[in-house]
Amino acid sequence: MLCAAVALLLATAPALSAEKQQWGFVKSQSEVLLVYGVPESHAITLSFICEPNKKTIDIVTTVLPAKVASKRAGTIKLSNGASNLEYAGKTSQYDEDTGVHFSAETAIEPRLFDFLDKGTSLGIEAFGARDSVPLKGIKGPLAQMRNACR
Repeated sequence: MLCAAVALLLATAPALSAEKQQWGFVKSQSEVLLVYGVPESHAITLSFICEPNKKTIDIVTTVLPAKVASKRAGTIKLSNGASNLEYAGKTSQYDEDTGVHFSAETAIEPRLFDFLDKGTSLGIEAFGARDSVPLKGIKGPLAQMRNACR
């Protein structure tokens, strides 16, 4: 389960323009995060939250249709060139002040890191909503994530 601080960090309003967002790595208590969002803010489009002790990664996105309900089961599809990865999960909302986000839990798997390490952009799709984020600037934060998330 995501800790409350991370939940607040991820339950954001719609993401800001791609020019202001960037890839980053964050380490907190029992979790490490690879995040695409606006630095020093709560505006995050996509995050990978690893709990090394549990050997899991939560893939969390705010790329959703405008009025998606909380607790709705679905799939997140990540696309990189001709390759795709899909993960089952559900939407949730922590309180009335935060937006709905989608979260899918998976085991730590090197293929996810390899998938993010190539290409120029990453497509994100959930419940018919689509967006893409550039992979420019991911190399350093991704290397930190790989080392910390084992």
